[in-house]
Amino acid sequence: MFQNTVISDELSIYKFLKQLNFDFYLTKPRLRHLENIMNAMISKGYNGKISDIAELAPFRHRTSITIFLLNSNWDEKILEKALKACIIELIWDKSKESRQPIYFIIDGTISEKTKSWSKVKNPIEKCSFHNSHLKGKNVYGHQILVSLLSCDGLVLSYSIDIYDKESMSKIELTQKLIVTLPKPKIKDMC
Repeated sequence: MFQNTVISDELSIYKFLKQLNFDFYLTKPRLRHLENIMNAMISKGYNGKISDIAELAPFRHRTSITIFLLNSNWDEKILEKALKACIIELIWDKSKESRQPIYFIIDGTISEKTKSWSKVKNPIEKCSFHNSHLKGKNVYGHQILVSLLSCDGLVLSYSIDIYDKESMSKIELTQKLIVTLPKPKIKDMC
């Protein structure tokens, strides 16, 4: 299959997607297509572009990948809910086993675009200027909020959200994320 991946066949993405019951929501070809895209994204040489996926995935063209990602008829909220449920179960099990608390970590980062806003022919959706603490100035790009769950050395990504300052503040987005978390199973861990 993929020569440069870091995931063995026993731990294949396909098996993981089936474990999450994605096969109830996606046809077998769509599931394989998604698996190939994900394998390409974790391969050596991937730099975040659709053309990289086309080069790294077997028998895929850039156009077919774009059409699949933009026009496929699926409810990503259902798939996201299944993934979050799996993450919650893993982190609760780790907390129960280790008797350690669970930490909810929120980290913001900016995915800076290489072309300046004035030179972009077709502006990218939800892209705007954000204050970069790292560079000490405003930069053009997407601001992304990543929320993680951590317990006793296990750190799992709970959600990745593009911050859109026109729809809500970072505090409101953070509150929305916190509300989605289930109540702790172990009373001592509150």
